[in-house]
Amino acid sequence: MAKKTNLPELLIYPARWRVLVNVVLYAAFIFTGLLLVAETAPMPRIIGAAVVVYFGILEIYALWRLAVRAPSLIVGPEGIYDNTAITGVGGIHWHEITSIAQKKNYLVRHIALELRDRDAVIERVPAPRRWLIGMMSFIAQGSVNLTPGFLERDLTEVEALLQQYHAEFGPKR
Repeated sequence: MAKKTNLPELLIYPARWRVLVNVVLYAAFIFTGLLLVAETAPMPRIIGAAVVVYFGILEIYALWRLAVRAPSLIVGPEGIYDNTAITGVGGIHWHEITSIAQKKNYLVRHIALELRDRDAVIERVPAPRRWLIGMMSFIAQGSVNLTPGFLERDLTEVEALLQQYHAEFGPKR
């Protein structure tokens, strides 16, 4: 049971303009993939098909996020609910988080949540999403990453909020 506190539950929604930028970028990748599929050599066709499928899935997700106004991140006394990307892991309790820090992987800034048992958190994710998370694990590098693409607030501000809530509700050292 969470302690009584003045910290409210926060709902952080996606910035529509950021989602729209993702829609346009994914569409550009899909178009490029289709151009590769039109090639006669087998390798470009295979790569093009993979690009179309992968970015097609991301495009559908981004269009869904544009159409359905749901929070990307819910922060409260019990923990956080991560829906910041197609690979969002859902609910994470504060006691499961060991550290919170901004990092950069492959030129993308994000908030990395280091977990006591990442596999246990991933195991709670529904199967299709869990499969995508597994596919992207080489990028995650052992953490759960909150990317700015579907957040309406600045990443530094979100990190500060998470640090504040973790200090209040997380494990005491």
